[in-house]
Amino acid sequence: MVSAQDKETKTILVQKHTIMDQFAPELVTPVSERLELKQQRIAHQRNTRKILDTLDISERKRRRLLKELQRSPFSERLDKIIMAETHFEDSAIKNDGNR
Repeated sequence: MVSAQDKETKTILVQKHTIMDQFAPELVTPVSERLELKQQRIAHQRNTRKILDTLDISERKRRRLLKELQRSPFSERLDKIIMAETHFEDSAIKNDGNR
């Protein structure tokens, strides 16, 4: 049985030999570099998920954005929505402070 604490320490695996190795080995990035890129992508997804959880948006929109995050973590559409929502919240906070 896997507990919540064990889930965070799950090992990340990447394919050691790819098909590209057979045909163009000079174009293939090393395993260590691919592992690092994968860890960066997972960290980016976690941070984006935390941001989405804090935004004041409808549950339906949140689910749609989380699905978009799973499909393409570096989506421009997702980044635009997050930036627009945070900019809107920042401007609302500034306006309340000026009163």
